[in-house]
Amino acid sequence: MSLPDSTETPRTLALRKIVEETEAEQIFDWPKLGDGDYALFARIIHIYSVFDFILHHVMEIMDKQGMLAPLAGKTQRLTSARVAEVIQLSPIWIGSNKFALEEIESYRRVRNLLAHFVARRFPDDNAYIFMTKSAIDYRRVYGKLPEGVDTMLYGVLDAQQLRDVVPVLEGLLKWAAQLPRDLSRPLDGTGGRV
Repeated sequence: MSLPDSTETPRTLALRKIVEETEAEQIFDWPKLGDGDYALFARIIHIYSVFDFILHHVMEIMDKQGMLAPLAGKTQRLTSARVAEVIQLSPIWIGSNKFALEEIESYRRVRNLLAHFVARRFPDDNAYIFMTKSAIDYRRVYGKLPEGVDTMLYGVLDAQQLRDVVPVLEGLLKWAAQLPRDLSRPLDGTGGRV
């Protein structure tokens, strides 16, 4: 069973066709990841570790400033994914700031794919197949449980698609890095920061 992808392209459809025409046992014999692949995967996963650190810090600042009243004093027990949800509930996040938070969470699916799925390279294409047997990991990446049980759940990505994610994440990281400093500045009495 292949994993659904809302950004299906002719390229990924062609890659899926290759997988569908290949026996599952043969796929495990496809090339393993190389050092460059590991470096790319680690870079994306590490960026998300930094996002999680920053967002936890932002939530602590918001909690101290009374901006998270329903969860006052309880924020330290939240998971990283839940932190992002809670932060976004605050009415201070509007426009491009709200969009940036939503993008961080949208790309978290890629991080989860890299961190929780087995990956192999296509033998004759610059692309990856990601495989799992875990319905929970499937849900973590695609937001829903699979429809039934199958021998293998998989997704495919062109290598360039994955490399193109890095500059987007780095831009979001620059934005996020400013949040703790910006939120720590006192209010000027009109709701703005001094």
